[in-house]
Amino acid sequence: MSKSKVYFVKLNELNKIKDLLPSFDKPLGVKVHFGERGNISFVPAVYIKQIVEMINEPTLIETSVLYKSARRTAIGHKELAIEHGFDFAPVDFLDGEFGDDFMQVDIKGKHFQKAYLGKGLEKYKSLLVISHFKGHEMCGFGGALKNLGMGLASRRGKLAQHSSIKHEANKTKCVGCGLCVNDCPVNAIFFDSENKAEINKDICISCSKCISVCPQEAIRIPWKSIGREELQERVAEYASAGAQDRNCFFINFVINIVHNCDCNNEPMEKITADVGVLVSDNPVAIDQASYDLVLKQFPDFINHESEYQLKHTEELGLGSRQYELINI
Repeated sequence: MSKSKVYFVKLNELNKIKDLLPSFDKPLGVKVHFGERGNISFVPAVYIKQIVEMINEPTLIETSVLYKSARRTAIGHKELAIEHGFDFAPVDFLDGEFGDDFMQVDIKGKHFQKAYLGKGLEKYKSLLVISHFKGHEMCGFGGALKNLGMGLASRRGKLAQHSSIKHEANKTKCVGCGLCVNDCPVNAIFFDSENKAEINKDICISCSKCISVCPQEAIRIPWKSIGREELQERVAEYASAGAQDRNCFFINFVINIVHNCDCNNEPMEKITADVGVLVSDNPVAIDQASYDLVLKQFPDFINHESEYQLKHTEELGLGSRQYELINI
């Protein structure tokens, strides 16, 4: 298997990336992460803006999150994006206002035969996936693969990756407001004898709209219902779905390296010095190279077990882990 080219660019020389970018078929979606409120380790907007200015007619694309956050709705997510400086290009939230607009993609995975991605993705012929490489509690690290897989999934798709069981209503938190009952698209939620919400798991399609509309955070997300290996493999399969039939290119910012995800709503301490920026057309190779470079200067990063997502994505044919690192 031939080695993929991964280019290394210094953070203060981002202008060199322009000569590495391919000719994108339009429309082009630039997949980014706007950071969580309170988080300071996400890739600063000023760097994303420099890259976006190298491209004609880009649109920043994102999806909603499962948990309680401003990023749970398109309106709140856009307000946060602008607050963090992402006001220099149009923004498209692929899964709609509440995260329940999805497109179904057929895949041949170990865990999934279908993936549920943000419906708006169907109009984009090309993707530029700009990712922050850092640690992650369950995936080992978050980079191009996680940004492509989890980052393009609708709310239903995100829950499918995180959980093997249906979510439940916490009746001690439920106040019987009825928002989840009224908004459920398949009428899977009803009131019990105590006027508390209950979910019929035989009917539930895991779209997770109830999570979005509940003002009491009474819908429980079973985050740890699967193990590290299976979650990483599920993310890998969704990454293959997101890249399917699209011209994709990847940029990893290996800076502000912390132990956990940018979805954390608090500052986190950097665990090592910034490395730089990597560029490639291979998401597996760029994540492998990012991991290797961090590990070289911070050996304890080996504790971020991440073998499963790299191995499984390579098995799915999304790219090779073998790479040639080229300094630009």
